[in-house]
Amino acid sequence: MFKERLKGHRHRPKKPATANPADFEKFLNTKAKDERCIIYIHVPFCDNICSFCSMNRSKLENELDEYCKFLLAELDKYAAKAYLQSKKIHSVYFGGGTPTTLKERHLKPIVEKINANFNLDKACEFSLESTLHNLNIRKVRLLESLGVNRFSIGVQTFSQKGRKLLNRTHSRAKAIEHLQKIRENFSGFVCTDIIYNYPNESLEEVLDDAKLVRKLGIDSTSFYSLQFFDGSVLAQSISPDYYDLSYDKKLHHAFANELLGGKDYEILEYTKLNKKGGDEYKYIRLSHAGVDILPIGKGSGGRLGNFGIYNMSQNMQMLSQKSDRAIEFDKFASLFQYENIALADIKSYLSQEGYEKVFEFLKKCEKNALLKVGKNEVKFNLDGVFWGNSIAGEVVNLVQNEFE
Repeated sequence: MFKERLKGHRHRPKKPATANPADFEKFLNTKAKDERCIIYIHVPFCDNICSFCSMNRSKLENELDEYCKFLLAELDKYAAKAYLQSKKIHSVYFGGGTPTTLKERHLKPIVEKINANFNLDKACEFSLESTLHNLNIRKVRLLESLGVNRFSIGVQTFSQKGRKLLNRTHSRAKAIEHLQKIRENFSGFVCTDIIYNYPNESLEEVLDDAKLVRKLGIDSTSFYSLQFFDGSVLAQSISPDYYDLSYDKKLHHAFANELLGGKDYEILEYTKLNKKGGDEYKYIRLSHAGVDILPIGKGSGGRLGNFGIYNMSQNMQMLSQKSDRAIEFDKFASLFQYENIALADIKSYLSQEGYEKVFEFLKKCEKNALLKVGKNEVKFNLDGVFWGNSIAGEVVNLVQNEFE
């Protein structure tokens, strides 16, 4: 049905207008209409660069002390604003780069500052991305004592061959041992990222990754088909011609079915499986729902009200003005990241004509055995989940003009 499998959430909203910094400052002194908010903190440093990565990060060069001071000042600045004072923080997310390249002496004051200066919801998800080698048990215990309740750890694979290719630091045995120690010493959610379909990965290797996720008691795992990003080491050294769509699907289904077959895991969204009743991944789910995101740090992006914010550097911030309809477009597109979608939710964003276009397309997907269109909802099967981003891309193309 599709010529290409899209591997990521991809839609292109109309470019927003540039915003005036004075207008943004005035806005920050108003009270928020919706109390929900996310704080996103970007740490653009790594001490080991993964071969597949092209994110906004740099090799660590003794810059952490100054960067910590910058983050603390930014947190103070925004915490003093009426808009943020009227917010309740439902998710704090440290991304990167590798946030846990920060030492304990950096992390402690930053987390304490967030706890002291912002109104955190009692059920706030407080999450840090990490690699295994940057997360020692001392750091785990400190962060949990400060309220951190979730780690997202970039394991990528347990295969010795795969770890070497992806430039992971630990050996297979050390990775398993260290992840087990983290699980034993942390009462919050331990989540992992797994990459499949790297060159020459076998079916046995992808099944082994899934079995170890369950054996180690991992609360949720993202699983991504390897992408060749411009600027990454792999993109420069390996031809993507090895990629075979049917094999990609075989590995995807093998990994998913190994976890789903035990009935204790479920699909949280297209690229994530979680233990039932466990990890909610509030950061991404709230983001999809259009909740405000306060971005802190070089390379961070977010939105407060109708103001889009991108922090290009420590001294340069780009501001844009998003229309209400543009924000609605983002929320509509995000509906199509989940295996169950209420038809009423789709309809609420569209004209009757637009809804009929989407409904007709979904019926076509049903004929191709990707999903079921029921009376009240659309339910994707595993083939539909595999093609989910391609389905989402087609839906967006059908009705994008309604949001412009």
